[in-house]
Amino acid sequence: MMDEIKDRRYIKEIIKEYNTRFASWGPSDSWDLDQFKTLENMIFELTNTMVSANTLKRFFQQRTGNPQLATRDVLCRLLGYTGYIDFVMKKTRKEEPTDTADKPIPLPETVQAPPVAPVKPKSRRLIYFLIALLLLIGAALLYTLKISDSYTKYQLSKIEFAASDTKGMNPLTVTFSYDIPSALLDDIRLIFEEPNGDTLSKKLSRPVGQVNATYIFEGDGFCHLQYKGKTFRTIGIEIRKPGWSVFTRNERKGIFRTAPIRQAYHKDGYVSMPLDSVVPEARPNHLFVSYVFYKEQLVNGDNFMLEARVRNSALENAIPRSDVMLYILSDSGRHGFALNEAGYAYIKFISGEKTIMGDEYNLSGLNFNASEWHVMGIRVENKKSAFYLDGKRIWNIDYNKPIGEANEIILRFKGCGAVDYVKLSKLDGQPVYQQDFNEPLP
Repeated sequence: MMDEIKDRRYIKEIIKEYNTRFASWGPSDSWDLDQFKTLENMIFELTNTMVSANTLKRFFQQRTGNPQLATRDVLCRLLGYTGYIDFVMKKTRKEEPTDTADKPIPLPETVQAPPVAPVKPKSRRLIYFLIALLLLIGAALLYTLKISDSYTKYQLSKIEFAASDTKGMNPLTVTFSYDIPSALLDDIRLIFEEPNGDTLSKKLSRPVGQVNATYIFEGDGFCHLQYKGKTFRTIGIEIRKPGWSVFTRNERKGIFRTAPIRQAYHKDGYVSMPLDSVVPEARPNHLFVSYVFYKEQLVNGDNFMLEARVRNSALENAIPRSDVMLYILSDSGRHGFALNEAGYAYIKFISGEKTIMGDEYNLSGLNFNASEWHVMGIRVENKKSAFYLDGKRIWNIDYNKPIGEANEIILRFKGCGAVDYVKLSKLDGQPVYQQDFNEPLP
């Protein structure tokens, strides 16, 4: 009962911190479903964990008696803590114990304890034996239930698991290196997952070594490290084909498909994926469509100019809030920004290691109307990035970590979206790549 009371107190502390962080939204007990959907998307984007808007609504408006630990945990991670336990520890670290109810009360001097009969030697030995037996049983239970589990977790935390060259043209061969405690080896498996969903399981024969895996299909693949059938580490693999492709995904349902760009050509001279070309189960309100161009050593990712003419209207089956995103990526970093209608808390700008989120800055003044054609642009020079909308600079970022040679351009939409043209050039104006979708691809 006491733990439930403490949990309720900490839940109120979590809600209090969110009310402070999102003060511009007003108190959380007045948030509507759109705000909870925005928070849902932020949680998924930053933690890769899905918590539904309805679950968040019940949590923040305290309509559930005991929210799941996983919900508390991910909400604390979004606040900057490592999890719910870290949140509780930091909240209680400075609290001083005040309960004195367990302190012994001295007897008055006039009160004497009654005489105790002496314990016979045989009875004493039996008592000692029973105490020792209970201690052994307790120690065995403690080891089985706690110490053994803690030691396994400690060993799992010591596992080293990494990969090189995780992005490239298909077929892509990736080298995975690992260092695993011998005691865990029999229960460890590597699961290689292709973008089309095919999987291959591999048992490791030695605790330290390397494994090569070749991915065939275009899209996003994975390598899962599993212990006793449960995944606890995952490395993402990006398998690309040269030129343009269309990626369709519903992240909530884990649905991901690729398609040739020709399926998206529109008679009016732009690309927009027809909704009937998207698998039906991926079409509901969390569909994202991306138009992706890949070429190795495309441009110096720290000195370039990129622009694209885009739209995301009802004609393109836009999903409220009509997100529009422009990114250019290397194997080690990215530049890009995301805009949408009336959802400035989810607007973001990224360059290298720097990310600016709309919940930290009031970006509502951008007044972005996704239903009209806009030109989104990025200019990067010597680790200084500028972001443009219709020729007007709307944000700047200085970053420190270079991203190196860029190799991928992504135009991403919530809904099907539309792209009229893409232009990439060097800082002196020399063209690097240009595609006007009025014309067929070469």
